[in-house]
Amino acid sequence: MSNAESVIFNSDSLEFRGSLSRTSWIQSLCDTGKKVFKYNHSDYNFDKEIIDLLKDRGFIHSSVRLDKIHEELSTDDMTVDVNQINNIVKTCYETNERIGNLYHEFIRKCVKPIMDDQIYFQKTPTFRFSFPKSIGMTKRDYHNDIMLGHPPEELNIWAPFTNSSQSKSFVILPLDKSLYLLKKFDYNLQSLHQAIWKDNKIKQFCDDNTDIVSLDKDEFLIFDSRCLHAAILNESEYTRVSMDIRIIRVNEYNNLPFTYIGTGRRKAKFTPDDYYHQNEI
Repeated sequence: MSNAESVIFNSDSLEFRGSLSRTSWIQSLCDTGKKVFKYNHSDYNFDKEIIDLLKDRGFIHSSVRLDKIHEELSTDDMTVDVNQINNIVKTCYETNERIGNLYHEFIRKCVKPIMDDQIYFQKTPTFRFSFPKSIGMTKRDYHNDIMLGHPPEELNIWAPFTNSSQSKSFVILPLDKSLYLLKKFDYNLQSLHQAIWKDNKIKQFCDDNTDIVSLDKDEFLIFDSRCLHAAILNESEYTRVSMDIRIIRVNEYNNLPFTYIGTGRRKAKFTPDDYYHQNEI
């Protein structure tokens, strides 16, 4: 997530610009830069573990359905800050051993078999909670993770735990349209980010060309990190819960021209001893 005042990463290095214009692994599978994969959701009971975690931390007090947890939460805990983050997302920045084990099993059995190389993967996934008519949400947050300091070689994984067709999910600009904007702004991420927030024609271009991501609970999406995307205001009566994961193929990591560092508060280093998990699982 970003906002109009976010610190945006940029580099003039030829290697960085080349990484923004290269042909990626996921692009070679599908020229839209995104592909849906199947898995057995019932084998990975994230729903129950997330509910139990929120009960243990005093946010809710009964085992409600995951898509109805807003009925037990306070307005303060559901209101997003300037970065479009609420307190429930924040508490899940640190989970517990049960969720950690389930996450590792998902990576081992569902993600790794797809890849043609060993991978490093995000140590703790990002759990997203989008509540009905969430206070503070913007409809202008088109961004990609590269703007926030992530390597362009990363891949994004998105897996819903609730019915994303009911509450919608997020919109994604196909890779060719995203690359068009990157090239239009001479691969200057700061300039592109400013235009998204200030130039209504650029905002309208994104609105007109994005696809709504609508997956079943037995599906997850892998997409190219260069694709611009944005959350959708949840206009339904259901909470939307999902998991974000960033991965990078080891061969591509080993060829990065420099160490990428996040622009956010934590200034995470995108290295195997900081942001990524590097051991076999």
